[in-house]
Amino acid sequence: MSSLCYNRLMYCTQLHLKDFRNYSKLDLSLSPGLSVFQGENAAGKTTLLEAIYMLATTKSARAGSDQELVNLAAEPQFGVPAFARLHANVQRTDDELEAEIVITRDASAGEELEQPVPARKRVKLNGSAKRAMDLIGKVNVVLFSPEDLDLIIGAPSLRRRYFDITLSQVDHRYLRCLQDYSKVIAQRNGYLRQYREKQKAQKLSGTLRQKEQLELSIWDEELVKAGSYIIKRRYECVQGLNRRAALLHSNLLGLLGDSITPDFELVYQTSFEFTEGVVENEGQIAAAFTAQLEKVRVQEFARGVSLAGPHRDDLSFLYEGKNLAVFGSRGQQRTAVLALKLAEAGWMEQQTDERPILLLDDILSELDAGRRQYVLDTVLAISQQVLITTTDLSLFGDAERLKKIAQLYKVEIGRVVRL
Repeated sequence: MSSLCYNRLMYCTQLHLKDFRNYSKLDLSLSPGLSVFQGENAAGKTTLLEAIYMLATTKSARAGSDQELVNLAAEPQFGVPAFARLHANVQRTDDELEAEIVITRDASAGEELEQPVPARKRVKLNGSAKRAMDLIGKVNVVLFSPEDLDLIIGAPSLRRRYFDITLSQVDHRYLRCLQDYSKVIAQRNGYLRQYREKQKAQKLSGTLRQKEQLELSIWDEELVKAGSYIIKRRYECVQGLNRRAALLHSNLLGLLGDSITPDFELVYQTSFEFTEGVVENEGQIAAAFTAQLEKVRVQEFARGVSLAGPHRDDLSFLYEGKNLAVFGSRGQQRTAVLALKLAEAGWMEQQTDERPILLLDDILSELDAGRRQYVLDTVLAISQQVLITTTDLSLFGDAERLKKIAQLYKVEIGRVVRL
């Protein structure tokens, strides 16, 4: 890696919150290096990381809907509905960036409705109104949290979401293809569902007519075009993560040294098979994707859903050839996720020539002293800015040394105080 990579800057200098979760108002100055936020559970430590994560990705890492993010005590003023505002200044190598997100709670959101009212979200970049996708990639972050264990044991949709958030930060073509693919798959599934319901209602059966197959093929070209690039980039991402993750996993297990053990591996599982080498060629992926769509067409009409494409892909975590989701202990699963996240930071730097901001949410409490120190040493070596939350400062070892290497903050409900 060129020396240029080590000189590229990216760190948040100011974070301002208004009526965001339990913060009615916050103006926080931040420095590069290590910042530690200590406080009791539910004090608002995680909310600080959530805010920076959202300003980078435009999405919350933990909210079910944007409505949840507006402070419950916030009230409409002068006819303007209650809203939450997130604003950050980010220093980069060549410039300073201002990112802002405003989430407006609908006036009827407090009423009991059968369907929740979606919040309205507005985005600004350097003071100018932008689309949400224009903000993604301007600030890069990697988030570690206890919930990351779900990447292994949770539903495949969580692992696809991990792919999408990670890749969208470093590749705008991926983000555009993802948006195009989502629209097309929704239209395609809608057509298949309508056909299935119609056949069921009229108790029809028999072979597919050419008309139905032709109508479905209207969406296939765009589906294949967007989906092939998504598959290609996911595969390349896994390749890039694997070498880093294997070494980090080995070190976390205590097998220190420069050699990489083959015991840990990430495996990208596509919804259809390729011949060797095809996944590196977008055109060949498209050909294989098209062939698979033709192969499952009858099944798709029968089931009313699209059966091939990146919306059905998955990621497996293997240790000693065994799937950690099935055979791994909690400790093994935690170690694998840590290795993945640390590898992600290095991979993201290699993709962008900028070190991402690292957000560590209370991950040290479940590690032994040796692994805590290894994680701290590693994150400080691969990022210009590391923000860590904790309930217990003693997890960091020597208190005097911590004061010398970190900015310390006390978090109380709705307040952050520099120690």
